[in-house]
Amino acid sequence: MARTSFRGTAVSARKSVSRLNMRGRRSVAKQIVARARRRAVDVPERQGVTVVTVTWNSMPFLKAFLQGVRTFGGDDVEILVVDNNSDDGTAEFLAAQPDVTTVTLPFNFGHGLGLDTAFINARTTHVIALDVDAFPISKGWLSTVIEPLAQGAVVAGAYVQRAFIHPSYLAMRRKDFLDMKLSFVPIGVRTQSGEAPQGLFLDVGEALCQTVAVARGSVTLHRVPITSTRGDGMVGSVYGDVVYHNFYSTQGNPNLVEQARLVWASAVTEYLPA
Repeated sequence: MARTSFRGTAVSARKSVSRLNMRGRRSVAKQIVARARRRAVDVPERQGVTVVTVTWNSMPFLKAFLQGVRTFGGDDVEILVVDNNSDDGTAEFLAAQPDVTTVTLPFNFGHGLGLDTAFINARTTHVIALDVDAFPISKGWLSTVIEPLAQGAVVAGAYVQRAFIHPSYLAMRRKDFLDMKLSFVPIGVRTQSGEAPQGLFLDVGEALCQTVAVARGSVTLHRVPITSTRGDGMVGSVYGDVVYHNFYSTQGNPNLVEQARLVWASAVTEYLPA
């Protein structure tokens, strides 16, 4: 199964993007996503759950993500992957997965706009986002975030730090995402370790949660805590005993990245059937 909302814009975007710096690329990406969002408002939904992720050159993690969702998700769960223009064979791999809907972007939109694209292209009432280096480890992972939404939460999922739900494991009603005009896009520039702050920074999904908290109250953010870890700090984290997630898998301190990959490999061996 394959689908993309951006076929009509891909060619023109590719021609112009080579002349743009990163800021220019993101500006073009925002315009593309904004047009898709306007169209999505009128698209009917069906009752159900879509599990989404955004990937870029992360084939080993993507395969484990799919294995976990298929093992613990059930036949009724739909899977949608946004490919941020990978060049490691991801497109060919996804094309061979009959149960996966793929949205292939004309260039790397970044994680935040990639998640916006996923929620816009989902066609079910509920959407669960997982980072590509996260995967379910228990059949209770769906009810852990879907049931709170039925009880009044607007966003439910992993609580790591500060006052927001981390998009490595996050659920929302698609209608809320569209009606409230929410976005996962971060705000500001991330401060690297040892550097002076460069002003306000809100991480991917953080501004979204702040918007929800202001509009509906902080009680509408349902937190699923970290229940166990492996490696240094939170390198390998389990949320609510139902979802495993790796930090530093693809970026950050090189020593942590290497450790994260080893920790992730041990988690795959422990939690996912051979």
